[in-house]
Amino acid sequence: MSTEQSPKTTRTPHFRYLTRFSIGMVLYIVTLFIAIAIRNEGIGTWQPGLLTLPSVAIIAWAVIAYYRESDEFVQRKLGESFIVGFAIGVPVVLVLGLLETFGGPHINGMVSFGVLMTGWLIGSIVAGIRYR
Repeated sequence: MSTEQSPKTTRTPHFRYLTRFSIGMVLYIVTLFIAIAIRNEGIGTWQPGLLTLPSVAIIAWAVIAYYRESDEFVQRKLGESFIVGFAIGVPVVLVLGLLETFGGPHINGMVSFGVLMTGWLIGSIVAGIRYR
């Protein structure tokens, strides 16, 4: 019996995450362009956007699997980045929603998503600096 590890067992959780996430993003971009083309042809209104859902599921699975497969240190960093991101993003989104409710401009859902992802990015930077 060989004592060498197969390449599959030597791949780190980070490598597997990047692979899964990249597959999800490539699928998202492809299905987004297909959805836009279908909509531009006059087929449906919002229904073509459903084509992107499988890629969103893959991306979510990549993040969850990365958390589960990582060691306690990486889990702590990820958890802290999520918490800081949530603590930053949610109040901003709530304020934007309240402004809209009280006569402010309509805020597209993509703006809210961008705010939340920016909060997560800031949380990742904070966690990275904290745990250097």
